[in-house]
Amino acid sequence: MLRPTSMLAALAVAAATKHYGIVFDAGSSGTRIHVYTWQTGGGGPKDAFDLLSDDLLKIKPGLSAYKDKPSEAGASLAPLMEFAKTKIPASEVARTPMFLMATAGLRMVGEAAKDAILASVCSYLSSTGYLFRCGWATLLDGRDEGLYGWVTVNYLLNALYPGGQEASGIIDLGGGSVQIVFPTTIPSPPTSPAVAALTQTLDFNGRQHPIYVKSHLGYGLDAARNAVLDLLVSKGKDPAVHPCLPKGATATHKGVALTGSGDHHKCKKLVKRIFHDDDCVYGKHLCSINGVYQPQLPKSFYGFSYMYDRTKAIGLLDGKPEVYGSASMSRDDIENAAKATCALDLAATTAKFVGFQDAPKSANFCGDAVYLEVLLNELGFEDDASLTMTNKINGVELVWTLGAMLAKSAELAGGGGKGGSGAAGGGPSMGMMAGGLTALACLWYFCCGPGAKPAGPIKLYNADAKTQPAP
Repeated sequence: MLRPTSMLAALAVAAATKHYGIVFDAGSSGTRIHVYTWQTGGGGPKDAFDLLSDDLLKIKPGLSAYKDKPSEAGASLAPLMEFAKTKIPASEVARTPMFLMATAGLRMVGEAAKDAILASVCSYLSSTGYLFRCGWATLLDGRDEGLYGWVTVNYLLNALYPGGQEASGIIDLGGGSVQIVFPTTIPSPPTSPAVAALTQTLDFNGRQHPIYVKSHLGYGLDAARNAVLDLLVSKGKDPAVHPCLPKGATATHKGVALTGSGDHHKCKKLVKRIFHDDDCVYGKHLCSINGVYQPQLPKSFYGFSYMYDRTKAIGLLDGKPEVYGSASMSRDDIENAAKATCALDLAATTAKFVGFQDAPKSANFCGDAVYLEVLLNELGFEDDASLTMTNKINGVELVWTLGAMLAKSAELAGGGGKGGSGAAGGGPSMGMMAGGLTALACLWYFCCGPGAKPAGPIKLYNADAKTQPAP
């Protein structure tokens, strides 16, 4: 005879249900599809969302490249939809929710172009047969992007739920913006409007996480590189000497010819100029980029996206690149590697990074490495503070999309997710985010735990597509 605990375990396994969902990450450099598979009802702290797999594919260019021909934006996603067909059973297509969230790149094309691009996306995705509403093709707010990234990392670290490890901070360096999110202590009441605006508390199954979250628009790697170029050509010299390009390299920007000098010191001075030295009005060590409020940093931080792609992915420190991996390093380590990289001429740079990730862009690696060291300084990291640069945890790639899928699945399971005000609507509000995450944390209690009632099998959003409102 089975013991009660064994019976419960057997019932949990029997009740486990597999689900599928799609999130498009429409970034500034390209669009990626993530096809997520997870199960619910298996018991334990991850009962409401136990990730099974993340299958992904990226295409270039990004949606922002269609600003002059927005009607073609939607159809550009066709290769990604073909990929999804290979991962999702045909019987599950109509039950599989699909979300497209555009990030910093699309925020920079202008309101009219952005609306036209999202309208095209809405039209195309509505024709695919997946569970989709036009309000689910949105412009993701940088704050939400940071929150979703933080949830992703700490979910994979088993640091969200009661009994898990201590939560870590994250830096997500994209092409157009950089997000920093970390656990902190929130004074009650908040000491200023800035404290209230940049902090909030998330709850996961009773474990509360007070966090600081800030997105710095215009300080992503690509945006920063362009800002440096704008500074150079504003001097009126033609040709202009670019200290962040290796000797022997040439380029043009806005019609101005550029020649590289590979000078780390001058490159660093130039990069620093894109940051503004605003006075900190909140107290010593309580400010970040351009004087924005930021509390004391915790010891544990994970850097991903370009933080990994311009360090371990290209073997910046040790000459041993890894497409997927992890490495601990400090700001000092990055500075020393940047100096060595900037000292190489174009031929040596090309030879060193040939065959590496983004090898065709190796002429930018000097300036990119310098930007990382300056950015970390502006964010308040000490010279010897260690960060973990990585792009996978437990075999799952680190992108904010997992946190988005986790939150959106909770909203839909709780009866939410009816869509926004159309394709031009903004990203999910903070109220929706907090509500979705709370729903996720509470779902286990009321569906499978002590608060459950014998009302038949659990009905989640993709358990019966017929019960859903029409898109």
